[in-house]
Amino acid sequence: MSKDLRKFLTPKIIAKAVSRNDPLVSTDKLGLLPTEMRPFRHLIPTFMHGKKIQFFDKQSESNNRIRRAAFPNVIYKFVYSRLLDMNIYARITTKTLSNIERRGGFDEYILTSGEGRCNDDKALMYKRLIEAAYAEKGKNLQKEDAELASFYGSDYER
Repeated sequence: MSKDLRKFLTPKIIAKAVSRNDPLVSTDKLGLLPTEMRPFRHLIPTFMHGKKIQFFDKQSESNNRIRRAAFPNVIYKFVYSRLLDMNIYARITTKTLSNIERRGGFDEYILTSGEGRCNDDKALMYKRLIEAAYAEKGKNLQKEDAELASFYGSDYER
């Protein structure tokens, strides 16, 4: 969103646009994107962890109420997927980033987060790819276990 357009977007206008599901205030517009990546904005997955634009009334001492908007803290960052063995350039909230670190990595976050946490089509695509890679890895581990068990006999346990 350009700075010229942003000065006309008051919280009241933003609130009306959000209630109409207007694409002008979608979460894809949040965060500062480098200029060389702007043509590819529609290809960047968004991991918001359920965060969205919130609205509240700020009341002054003279009881004047002002409608305010609170935007989630969105950053652009490379996250590494071990199962896919690739870096993914993603739009992430800081809450999502702390959850990724808490759960032990991007793959673990994607596998343990619910369907409601990933609303973006590109994010769901990466989730499906990681789940498929995880299932394939599980099949390979079962084959390796069967081979080792047949080699070592009944005493083998992983």
